[in-house]
Amino acid sequence: MHQVEVKITFYAVLILLGVCQGFFISYFLLRKRSRQIRRNFYLGLFILSLSFIILEILLNYTGMMSRIPFLDNFSEPLVFAVAPLLYLYIRSGLNPGQELKERWHFIIFAFYSVYSLFYFLQPIEFRLQSYLYSYYPELCDGENHSIFNADPFYIRRYLNEIILLHFLLYLFLSLKLLISKYKEQGLSFFTLRVHDLGHYRNSVIHFTIVLIIFIIVKIRFGRDLGDFFIASYIALMMYFTSFMIISRSTFFSDKTKNDSVKYMKSNLSDDQKEEIRQKLLHLMESEKYYTCNTVSLVSVAERIGETPHRVSQVINERFEMNFFYWLASFRIKEAKKILSGEEKDKYKIEEVAEMVGYNSKSSFNKAFREMVGVTPARYRDSFG
Repeated sequence: MHQVEVKITFYAVLILLGVCQGFFISYFLLRKRSRQIRRNFYLGLFILSLSFIILEILLNYTGMMSRIPFLDNFSEPLVFAVAPLLYLYIRSGLNPGQELKERWHFIIFAFYSVYSLFYFLQPIEFRLQSYLYSYYPELCDGENHSIFNADPFYIRRYLNEIILLHFLLYLFLSLKLLISKYKEQGLSFFTLRVHDLGHYRNSVIHFTIVLIIFIIVKIRFGRDLGDFFIASYIALMMYFTSFMIISRSTFFSDKTKNDSVKYMKSNLSDDQKEEIRQKLLHLMESEKYYTCNTVSLVSVAERIGETPHRVSQVINERFEMNFFYWLASFRIKEAKKILSGEEKDKYKIEEVAEMVGYNSKSSFNKAFREMVGVTPARYRDSFG
């Protein structure tokens, strides 16, 4: 098999570090506790998809792909996943309680993943020659090594044009949704003032720049030779995203400082904290105190014979969440059991809400959607 000399340049290092950064960010966004917030789930998948895409570009650019040709185009189907994921991230962030028919957004991705089998099932020599044709045409042997047509419907021949149209569609949908929210809040889309919509706007701007680079590269180079420019900018996006996550982290915020000051004078030992933690678990899991609709931090503290300050400290430090999210986690867990059990059709949604401690159906729906990602009714329907 033909092998080319591996080249390590500034761009290669930049992209490699971006890949590592992307995998690192997506890991934290897709952890069990983080992905319960729907926008984190979509953002994690978006960054993970981009990481695989620029990883392949890195292998192509450096020449490493000539040594592992079985991986050629392994991330190509993901190109049709990134735009829908960005749109769903923005939509779930702007409308956290809204139901999303996400499966329809991935029809093209699913179709192209299956269609790619015409290419992936070709012999290794065919895939090597395909790579060499794109990056090192002088090394091609000119022979046809395919065992069947790798592009029977000529989709790959017009792939760049299809990708461009796909990206433009979701860019339009994202901009339409975002501009509508800006108008609702009476803000200018290009305002420099710090606001809640800024993160979503910046994501759309970055995506637009990637799209512009994509168009320029394809016009200028034709084949895949200039893809490293796209990957380099995406790598910079990864650095920017990491910076934003760190800057917004409570580890560096005044809140952490305030919490540290708040609990600085606490004389609770580790044994005492564990004892309080066990009391809290017994109160919630054995006595199911969360089903009471008048639960508060004060009432919980009174039930276990502790002060609210101590209970708050233990919940923050041992459960790593605030009191309201901690309380909701027990209520939603119980609701999921009811809605997936044998008697799931016996109760109305508002009855389930009351059974787990909520005073209203709307507050129950909001909490359930935020923690599970779907409405209680849709969750019940998924169990037949």
